Amino acid sequence: MGNTFTSPPTIPDTGDLVAGNIIKTASFERMGDLSNYLHAYGGTSTCLSQAFDRNTCVTKSTTFVDLCRWRIPIPSNDHTTIDFHVNAQVTTTGTGTIKFTLTDSNSVAQGDSSISITSTSMGLATVSHSFSSATTAEYVDIVMSGKVAAANTYDLDIQIVAARFLPLTSPLSAGATAQGTDKITPFGLGRLAANYPLTSRAGVQWRTNIQTMRSRKRPLLSWSGIENPSSVFTGRGKGPKSLGVGDVENMQIQAPLFIGGGVLTLWIYVVDISGTKKFAFMGRVFEVDTDGWNEFTFLPDLTNTTEESLSFGISLYKIHPSSYNQSDTLLDNLDRRAAFFGNLPRITALSLWSN
Repeated sequence: MGNTFTSPPTIPDTGDLVAGNIIKTASFERMGDLSNYLHAYGGTSTCLSQAFDRNTCVTKSTTFVDLCRWRIPIPSNDHTTIDFHVNAQVTTTGTGTIKFTLTDSNSVAQGDSSISITSTSMGLATVSHSFSSATTAEYVDIVMSGKVAAANTYDLDIQIVAARFLPLTSPLSAGATAQGTDKITPFGLGRLAANYPLTSRAGVQWRTNIQTMRSRKRPLLSWSGIENPSSVFTGRGKGPKSLGVGDVENMQIQAPLFIGGGVLTLWIYVVDISGTKKFAFMGRVFEVDTDGWNEFTFLPDLTNTTEESLSFGISLYKIHPSSYNQSDTLLDNLDRRAAFFGNLPRITALSLWSN
């Protein structure tokens, strides 16, 4: 049977775990099937989803200019194909090109893929991108850039960007693999069938796989400002370039967080830093003194669930930036107008992950 799995998996009977019960072959086969499935599919839901107002994420440039950036966790070393989906148009007849360029956390360039946009009304388009080399990286940086084919004639207008890593297919590759540097070993289901010895190795393998997959990162919030917008039309290209005070109330999601799930990982991308500035997220204040991506980890407060938890029957928590309005804040406001003047410290991208 090899390292196969079914989708959805067949769940083992938890009643078999009671002391004194007969050990059933089917339960072990189902446990192996479930382990293989979780490795294949865990962390492959949407990792990036952002929408823009019309006429804000636009470019009139005839050479590629960076528009947005995101930092996304990689599910495992085997997950090296990511699908990008966009909703975009050109404002008049012509061609626009959207390019996604990837670099992993080991500073290895993982190639780029492009989508050609010719529709003059908003339409969906997609491209599937495979890493150009094997990786042991924890995350990948994605930069979206754009251009048009003719100067001073029309805009490329992007309204939605979404992405997900593709799940692995059955059967999984033979032999041990890894999630970064943590080991994962798929199960050969035939070895868990009747008339085969139940070795201690299988128990160690299950335990190691569980520990590794529990640490797999889960993207909760990914956001990017629009870095270099431009337009042939007056008044367009005025979308948010940096995180502002208004985002404290508007940029939020509700997500389950799990007891024992460990710390949350927060990344913010900062430009034009000078001295030490501060930023608050979920009620915690962080100090920043370096340009580029800054990493912070913290334990979430699991006592403060949202009202919607009752409706859904699970504990939900509000994920959002918090208000910090002192003079050393990184949040933009009408007094600072950091993005307008272009030389004040500001946050231009944000990403939050949980286990």
